[in-house]
Amino acid sequence: MIIINTLITNQREPIRMEITWLGWSSFKVKTSGKTIYFDPVFGDYSEPGNLVMISHSHSDHSDSKILSKIRNSDTIVLTSKQNQEAVNGIGLVAGETWSEGQLHVTACHAYNIIRMRQPGIPFHPKGFGLGWIMESEHKRLYFLGDTELIPEMKDFGPIDIMLVPIGGFFLMDIDEAVKTVKLIKPRLVIPMHFGVIDVVFGTEPSHIELKADPKEFVQKLSGISEVKILTHGESIIV
Repeated sequence: MIIINTLITNQREPIRMEITWLGWSSFKVKTSGKTIYFDPVFGDYSEPGNLVMISHSHSDHSDSKILSKIRNSDTIVLTSKQNQEAVNGIGLVAGETWSEGQLHVTACHAYNIIRMRQPGIPFHPKGFGLGWIMESEHKRLYFLGDTELIPEMKDFGPIDIMLVPIGGFFLMDIDEAVKTVKLIKPRLVIPMHFGVIDVVFGTEPSHIELKADPKEFVQKLSGISEVKILTHGESIIV
């Protein structure tokens, strides 16, 4: 377990948020007395969730079998409008919010401008998926989802913790992720959506290799933002 206190300012007793990278874009966050999952697909899911946020319907981000493991009658599931029926969740559009107690979530845009499935058809069209800004424990955590650097991001700050994809091909690569960090200026950055996975899209098995080097990402952000590379299942307390 790694503890970083650099995010805490003007507080005598640090209030902490525990973030665990489960793999790919899957995270578990413990905060405000709740267990929260982002895009639960990869990793260990022995613990039920109070809140689940699913960015969009692609099978490397949304898995009904995993969701059934962590869901109970009190679990809240937030997702995109396009995915709400598939996961029986609350569908939001960018700009809409959800709150409970000290926990506040804002849905935000996540889409492609450059990277296309075929000419004129982006991998992630605007309005298809979401990112999430979660406010808890006097901190703002931004989970980018599957996106490139988009104009709306200039209005998303201030951000304390940013979970940013670096894998390229379907979404932003390392250089674009660096530009995004420089724009938003988070205090702590955790890279995600890179590595090797096997998933099923529709009925077709897919082997995906996004061999981005997170150490290169760290190097390019030296002196700009603190970057923590997590291994699968590793936690950090902020």
